Amino acid sequence: MSSNTIKILTIDDDHAVQSIIIAFLKRFLDEHHIDCEIKAFSDPIQGLFELSSHGTEYRIILLDVRLPKLTGDEIFNSLLYANPELVKYVVFVTGYPNDLINRFPDMDLNILNKPFRYQSFCEKIAAILQQK
Repeated sequence: MSSNTIKILTIDDDHAVQSIIIAFLKRFLDEHHIDCEIKAFSDPIQGLFELSSHGTEYRIILLDVRLPKLTGDEIFNSLLYANPELVKYVVFVTGYPNDLINRFPDMDLNILNKPFRYQSFCEKIAAILQQK
């Protein structure tokens, strides 16, 4: 992995959605000539463990909300307390945006609504990458 490579983490229990996210990421990053390493988890517990141990290495965190065992908003909430600098890199991928808005009413969240198209996906990823 070169120093120009960015790391991306995606947590989604739906393998079809996970496949679409990875394909869209690869296409977007290829179009922008960005090298990346993508780690994908379907188990939210494993994803949280990865964020707990290596979270600061990730530049983008794509997070489903409705997950078994541990929800995406619970993972996000743990980041708020353990690694608050990471929350700006989180993009929620959900069909239920109001769940998040109600849970975090005072926060400006990055939400990608399911179902999503490539263009709206790209806009969210570009916005995250423009942050410092």
